Amino acid sequence: MQAFSPALPAPQTLYYSAGETHPLATLEEKNLCGMVEDMKVTHSDKEHYITGWMDSHSVVVIHNYHEKRGTSNGFVLTKENQYRLSVQSINFRIPKFILWLSFRRKPRTMTLITYNTLGELVSPLIQYRNMTDKPVQRQLEQDWQDLNNYIGMACWQLENDSPLWHQIQQALTPAALAEWVDSPLFSNKRLQKDGEFEGFWSGNVFIGRCLSPIPALQLLWRDEDNQMQPGYIYTAVPEKQGGAPQASLRIRPHRGETSYLLNAFDAQHLHNALSLLSFGQGVLTGMSPPLVEMMDRPDTLANL
Repeated sequence: MQAFSPALPAPQTLYYSAGETHPLATLEEKNLCGMVEDMKVTHSDKEHYITGWMDSHSVVVIHNYHEKRGTSNGFVLTKENQYRLSVQSINFRIPKFILWLSFRRKPRTMTLITYNTLGELVSPLIQYRNMTDKPVQRQLEQDWQDLNNYIGMACWQLENDSPLWHQIQQALTPAALAEWVDSPLFSNKRLQKDGEFEGFWSGNVFIGRCLSPIPALQLLWRDEDNQMQPGYIYTAVPEKQGGAPQASLRIRPHRGETSYLLNAFDAQHLHNALSLLSFGQGVLTGMSPPLVEMMDRPDTLANL
């Protein structure tokens, strides 16, 4: 019996990829600022922050962040309860003698790369150039390569009018959503509760629904190692009072019920969400028979 896995190939990349990554140790300020500029979706020079998702980890794109020491541009990758990697370009406006005392440099711009642990043991910020832990350095270098791949996929979407997002909008209509959440399968099965959702497992995918206040479909999945992966909540909500419902897609990145809106450039997640939706649609509309749950465990929804 075949388990669900996202369709291949993966989304295309543009400008940046893991194989063409500038190493952290030699990353120049102009290259980093170029990456931020390519991710600038507001077409404004004003300060802004955009949060995307790489796997289950948040990625904050920082553009023209103003603080007392200067102006920053860059990326902050946070692995919940593990650590945070910050890669930023800073244009200083602090006095030169303080700049020298703090960073031992005279130029007004620099690339500042920092790391700190999270969770129960929160550590102070450590500059990458001062790190002596080689395994941690190698992990951060791998994170940076993965982040370059994420940015490359996002740039391809932005440069090509976000085709994956348009596919979500075309598929996620109010009529289709109503058909899915009203599927007879929800009445013919013993449903399991997951917060405000109720549903059943088909293979390694949990198909859940919420009928109020706004109908929504939730799809969660476990990989071949039986590990929960980020899931998605599909619904349609009016952009303004009295307006027509518009497609809305949220990611549920961690165990728990907290979810976040996905961006039109979150390419890998949009790709996964479309694959999951195709699987769920096939089951709910009768095109594909529902599979028995493939994972042998009694606590199928405990601590999702």
